[in-house]
Amino acid sequence: MSGKDWIELAAAVIMIGGLIGVFVNRWQTKKGIGVRIIQFLAVLLVVPAVLVLALERLLTSETVGTLLGAIVGYILSGIGKDEGNPSS
Repeated sequence: MSGKDWIELAAAVIMIGGLIGVFVNRWQTKKGIGVRIIQFLAVLLVVPAVLVLALERLLTSETVGTLLGAIVGYILSGIGKDEGNPSS
C-alpha cells in the first residue's frame, strides 16, 4: 500500500467513525440532531471526500480550492447566529 492509499483509508475511517460517534453521542445523551450537528456532519463527510477525490486526481487543484473555500465559508457563516445577543 502506498502513502496515498493510507491517507484515503484514514479519510474513510474518519468519515465512518465520526458518523457513528456522533449518533452514539446523540443516543447516549438523549439529544436530537440540531443545526450544529448537521454542520459538523457535513464537514465530517465532505472534507475527507474532497481529499480522496483530489488524491485520485478526479478534481483539479482549482476545484479543490473552491470547495475548501466554500466549506470554510459555510462553517464560519453561522458563528454568531446561534449565540445570544448581549446588547438586547
